[in-house]
Amino acid sequence: MSFIRREIISGVFWIAVAKYTGLFISLGITAVLARNITPAAFGTVAVATVIMTFLDIFTDMGIGPAIIQFKDLTNRQINSLFMVGICLGLFFAIGLFAVAPFVADFYADPDLRNICKLLSVCMVFNALNVVPNGLMLKAKRFKTVALRTLFFQVVCGVAAVWGALNGLGIYALIITPILSSIGVFAVNFYNYPQKIILDIDYSAVKRVWTYSSFQFLFSVTNYFSRNIDKLIIGKYFSMADLGYYDKSYRLMQLPLQNITFVISPVLHPVLSTLQDDKCLLAEKNRSLAVLLSYISFPLGVLFYFCAGDIVEIVFGPRWENAVPVFRILSLSLPLQLILSTSGSLFQASGKTNHMFVCGLINTTVTVVGFIISALCFKTIESMAWAWDVTLALNFNTTYILMNRMTFGCSYFKYLAALMPQVFNALIVFLIAWFVLRFITVDSLIISLIVKIAVVVIPTVIIAYMMGQYNVFTIIGRQYREARDKS
Repeated sequence: MSFIRREIISGVFWIAVAKYTGLFISLGITAVLARNITPAAFGTVAVATVIMTFLDIFTDMGIGPAIIQFKDLTNRQINSLFMVGICLGLFFAIGLFAVAPFVADFYADPDLRNICKLLSVCMVFNALNVVPNGLMLKAKRFKTVALRTLFFQVVCGVAAVWGALNGLGIYALIITPILSSIGVFAVNFYNYPQKIILDIDYSAVKRVWTYSSFQFLFSVTNYFSRNIDKLIIGKYFSMADLGYYDKSYRLMQLPLQNITFVISPVLHPVLSTLQDDKCLLAEKNRSLAVLLSYISFPLGVLFYFCAGDIVEIVFGPRWENAVPVFRILSLSLPLQLILSTSGSLFQASGKTNHMFVCGLINTTVTVVGFIISALCFKTIESMAWAWDVTLALNFNTTYILMNRMTFGCSYFKYLAALMPQVFNALIVFLIAWFVLRFITVDSLIISLIVKIAVVVIPTVIIAYMMGQYNVFTIIGRQYREARDKS
């Protein structure tokens, strides 16, 4: 299976290049926008984006992943799926444009009217991109995807910064989604031009429907799991509160976007070749979880103690209300990083029905948790705690179902593989909590460096003592490999 490993490494490399280069660019862009646009404006755009994302699910209908999974679709069948996507995209884009005034009235925010109308443009191009994106990933053209992503991140980010500095205000925040959707379509159409056909072959839809329908239903349920907190805060709290919460959530998600989102696009296309070998897929899943735990648990501890420094450095001093939320959300990071790869494993095994059942259970738990938090505690901090608690419950639900039903393996074996890093993180948390009580540093940068050292050094030492990994051995091996290649 060495070829699978090579394909994963190659794909991850190119997507990682784009993601990690883009990370620094994104942080710079975010710093400028946060200092020039109000938290309430970020809250308004967050609501509009959440609504657009929901409608986007209906334009995709699980077609993208189905194109990756089904290896023998004909050109006519692919063109037919493309036409179905166009029709759905136009229908829901018109729908978003039409309901924009009602959305603005519901949230008592007049800015939502124009923001929703403008974002309807994205929906048309997002629909046009579904099939070409699927074909791009199916062909494992990860380098093209990576370079495309990085290019538009830079260009659109610069445009957004220009808009913010020149008084566009809230409208500067929607420059990136609109321009990037149009730009990605241009690249996709050049690489995978699709024909406009009127004689649609509906057998293509029937062929992929069993697979894509469960993918679609999972996406719907997962949408509510990921976004119901923002919809509730937007309705029952202020837009400024939503701005603080949303920026905290997005900041917490940066490692997710730049670690597992680097891996996930590669996993499905590559591991789908193993869909008939469930034991091997279970082994790959367990190894991946252990590897991610080495990164995710220390990051969660680090973000918890560095919350104030990170928020002020990235967003500026007027975002201090986001610090408690960010600190609470950071506790969910370890499990969230691992959990974010579960969808690719369900897809690769061909069990999107299991993924849907899992998503339905998880969404129910999450929605109930947020409703209880909003009605009983009525603070954005309580909403963050609700996210942490429900995510922990959903993590167990997902991997119990995946290991027992999808792979036919023991969940306890999977859980036992993660326990060393859990103990490591708990010990480091206690050490950092004790040591940092006696350290006070005025400089933000020096304070951040000190806290990183207090978390990272014990983590590495304890990992060595527990036989988890030896950082010096890993560095030495990478150095020797690089030297041998040169």
